[in-house]
Amino acid sequence: MAGAVITGCWVTTQAAPVAPAPATPATTASEPIDLAPVAVRARASEAEIVSPLVFPDLVDTAEVMDNVPGGAALDNGGLAGQVQFRGLTGYRNQVTIDGMGIASGGPNWMDPPLHYAPATLVDNVSVTRGIPSVTDSVDAIGTTVNATTRRSEYALDSDYAVHGGAQSRIESVNNGYGLAGQASVANENNRLGVTAATDQASNLRTPYGVLNATSYDRKQYGIDAGHRGRFGETSAFVRAQRTGDSGNADLPLDTDFFHTWMGQLEHEIEIADWQLSGQVSGSHVEHRMANDLLRPAPDFSPLNGATADPRFIRARSQQYATELRAAHDLAGGRATLGFDGQFAQHDAFVGNPDNAAFRVNNFDAIRRNTYSGFAQWAGALDRLTNNVLSDAWRGELGLRYTHIDMSAGPGGVAPGLPAPAQRLAAGFAATDRDQGDDNIDIVGKLSRAFGERWQASLGLARKTRSPYYIERYAFIPLEASAGAADGNNVIGDTGLDPEVAYMADLGLSFTGTRLSVSPQVYYHRINDYIDAVDFDDTPGVVDSDVERVSRVNGDATPLQYANVQAEIYGADIAAAYALTEHWQLDGGAGYTRGKRVDVNDNLYRIAPGHVRAQLTWANTDWQLRLAERYVFAQNDTADYRTDASVADPATGGYALTDVGARYQASEAVWVEVGVDNLLNRGYRDFLAGFNRAGNSAVPVGARLPGAGRNAYATLNWSF
Repeated sequence: MAGAVITGCWVTTQAAPVAPAPATPATTASEPIDLAPVAVRARASEAEIVSPLVFPDLVDTAEVMDNVPGGAALDNGGLAGQVQFRGLTGYRNQVTIDGMGIASGGPNWMDPPLHYAPATLVDNVSVTRGIPSVTDSVDAIGTTVNATTRRSEYALDSDYAVHGGAQSRIESVNNGYGLAGQASVANENNRLGVTAATDQASNLRTPYGVLNATSYDRKQYGIDAGHRGRFGETSAFVRAQRTGDSGNADLPLDTDFFHTWMGQLEHEIEIADWQLSGQVSGSHVEHRMANDLLRPAPDFSPLNGATADPRFIRARSQQYATELRAAHDLAGGRATLGFDGQFAQHDAFVGNPDNAAFRVNNFDAIRRNTYSGFAQWAGALDRLTNNVLSDAWRGELGLRYTHIDMSAGPGGVAPGLPAPAQRLAAGFAATDRDQGDDNIDIVGKLSRAFGERWQASLGLARKTRSPYYIERYAFIPLEASAGAADGNNVIGDTGLDPEVAYMADLGLSFTGTRLSVSPQVYYHRINDYIDAVDFDDTPGVVDSDVERVSRVNGDATPLQYANVQAEIYGADIAAAYALTEHWQLDGGAGYTRGKRVDVNDNLYRIAPGHVRAQLTWANTDWQLRLAERYVFAQNDTADYRTDASVADPATGGYALTDVGARYQASEAVWVEVGVDNLLNRGYRDFLAGFNRAGNSAVPVGARLPGAGRNAYATLNWSF
C-alpha cells in the first residue's frame, strides 16, 4: 500500500467490489509528493479510494475518522478515542492493528483498540467504506478499520542494510510532545526491527479555559522480525505498552495505568495454486483506574450532585486469537475459505483505597469464545450477450457462520455492603450465566462499469453481533458502559439476543483525469439493537434494589441494556479535483440519521452531518494546506439516554480552520509546522461526553468543549 515512509497517518477507505478502474488522475512527473486526487486502484474484488492526507499532529489515531466521509471519533480522553462510522460505534466495528484484534482492558473502554497504535508509529489507516466482506468482519455489524504500523522492511538483495527513522512532535494546546523511532537490519530474505514511542501532555487548553483531568502519558516498545524463503514468509512482532496517569474527564475515573503486551505470529505460503495463511495472536492487559488521581480528592462530583467515596477499579483482559485462510482461483474469480477463533477473558473489581473491606466483583471470570468459519467468492461475472463475453459486471458472495459461547462467574460483593447490594449479587449468582449464540452473516455485492470512468455498485447484507460482556453480565448498577459517557449507571441482561442488521449500500463513482467523486447512500435496519433504556416504567421512583444501589452510586435513574428496534440511514461523498499542476482541492461530506423504530426517539450519540474541504499547493520541496471542517448542529438527541441534570444535550454547528506547511529539506528530512483551530473557535462536539472532573474550565455536568488553538511542529528523519 502506497504511503510516505515514517510519516503520520494516511487514511484509506475501501469499497468492494468494482470493475477495473481507469488510470489514476495524473500529476506532473516532476512532483515526488503524491498530491493526485482521490485515486481508485482496482483489485480482483475491491478498490481502494486513497485520500493522500498526512496528519503529523495526531496523537490518538482514532481521530483520523474525522477525515473519513461518514466517520467520526468519540473523544473520551486524549488516548481513549473510539471509532464511529455511519452511526455505529465502538465494538460494533471491527478495529484491528496490523490485522490483530485487542480486547479492551477496562469496562469503560479507556483503552479502545487504537489506543495501542500510537499515531507516530502508524503508516496508514484503512476504513471499509460500505459493507465489509465476510473475510474481513467477524461478530460486527459496522465497518472494519485497520491501522498498519511501521515495521522492518526487506532489502533488495542479499547484503544486509540498516534503515529506519525518527520523528519528534511538539504542540502548544497541552504542552504535549511525542518521540518515536524505528530501526531495522534486513536483506532480501530476513528482517529484524525495533520500535519505540512516547506521548506526554498536560491538561488541555480550550477557549473556555483549562480542562482538568485531560493529561496523558503513554510509552510503547516493540520488536518485529520476518523471513521469506522457499517455504513462504513468516513474520512476527511483540510489543509492550505502558500507559501512565491519563485523564478521562467525561468518565467517573481516570487511568492509573495500563500494562499491556501484545504479539502476533503469521505465516503465508503458496502450495499448488492455493494461497494459504495462518495467524495466531494474543494480548494481555492489566489496568487500574481511580477517581482521585487527576481530579479533586476524594473524587468527582456526580452529575446529580451527590457525594461519594474514593474508588478504584482493577481490571484485566486477555484475548488469544487464530486466523486461517485458503484462497484459490475459481470460475474467473477468487474463492476464499477461512476460520477465525477468538478466546477472551475479562475480570474487574471495585475497591475503596480507604476501606480494605469494601469490594465488588462486578465482572468475574467472564469468558467470551468465538468460533467462526466462512466461504466467499469474488470476481468477474461472465455475461453472454450475443455470444460476447464481458467482465464489466463483478460480484461477491460470502457466507459466515459464527458460534459464540459466553459465561461468567458468580460475582459477589463484600459482606459489609448493604442488603440491596447483597440481594443483587445473590440473584446474579443464581442466574443461568452460560449463553450461546449461533449467528449467520450473508454479504452480496455487485458492480457494473460504464466505460472507463463510471461505475455503480450495490451491496446487500445480513450481519450479526452478539452482546458484549458488559451488556450481558453487569449486575451492579455502575457507570461501566464501554465509554458511553452520559453519566448513567447501567446493568446488563443475560437474556439479550444478538443484533441482526439488514444492510443496503448503493454507490456511484467517477474517476477522470482531474476529477474523482464517489457518493454513496445506505440504509440499515437493525433488529434487536442493544441499547440502554429505563430500568423500569417508573424512572425516578426508587422502588427496586437496582435503583436503591444506583442511587447510592450517584444515579437514581439507572438504565438497563435491552433489545430494541433501530434504523440508520444516510449518505456520504468523497471527492477531489486537481486544479492545476500544483493546486488540488479535495474533501468529503456525510450525514447519518439514527432512530429507534419501536418508540419515537433517536439513537444515542450519532454524529451530526459534516463537510470537509482541503486546498493544497505543492512543488518538489514545499506543501502548503488550508483545511476547513464544518459540523452541523445536532438536535436529534436520545431522550432515553439523557441524564435529568443535563438541560440541553443538543449542540450547535461550528467551523474549524487548520493550516499547515511542510518543507522537504532533503531526501531524508522533512519538517512541518501548522496551526489547528486557527481562529481559536470555542465549540462543543456532540460526541464529547459530559464533564465529571471538578476545578475545571466548565462545570460538572456540562458538555466538554473542544481544543483551542494548537500550534505544532513535527520533525522527521529517515535513513
